[in-house]
Amino acid sequence: MKNKTIITTLIFIFCLAVKSHGQLPMTKTVFGQLSTVEDGMLQVPPKDKYTKVADSLDKNLQKDKNDTFSLFNRSLIYYAYNQMLAQPYQCTKGTLENLTRAKTQIEKAVKIGMQDFRARQLRAQIYSELCYRFTNDESWMFSKVHMTSRKELFDNYKVLANRYIDELAMQDKNNAYQYTKRKISFTYKL
Repeated sequence: MKNKTIITTLIFIFCLAVKSHGQLPMTKTVFGQLSTVEDGMLQVPPKDKYTKVADSLDKNLQKDKNDTFSLFNRSLIYYAYNQMLAQPYQCTKGTLENLTRAKTQIEKAVKIGMQDFRARQLRAQIYSELCYRFTNDESWMFSKVHMTSRKELFDNYKVLANRYIDELAMQDKNNAYQYTKRKISFTYKL
């Protein structure tokens, strides 16, 4: 009897360990804001939680570049680790590049025909996050030519973020006010 209990307990612990590593991110929407579901009070995933999943999704995308499921989940993982809550400093190395990858992937998923409303939420959030990355005073970092190209990029992201936010407000009437509060109103500083 003791052996069965020990074996059952070990199997249960093993299943929990397998389940906690390599599981696709679960999502939740609160007030129209999509995020991953994390343990405890965390809103940002622990550092290496989705490493294996991200590698697997990357391999899927190498095999099939039009796999909307993989495109969505990979962009969600990029977003989860590069959002303002995870990387609050605007010029953190690599965040802009990762968000740009996420933008490209989620745009492709929606363009191909992904119907999941979460994809549209994620797309708007990624564009808003991209706009946030341009809010720092960058006058000392870049030349005038570079700043002009960055301003054009920011303006493009701002227009798209606000358009996608408006679309979400039209589709999700219950959270319309929350969406309109998230519209980008600031301008590029330089």
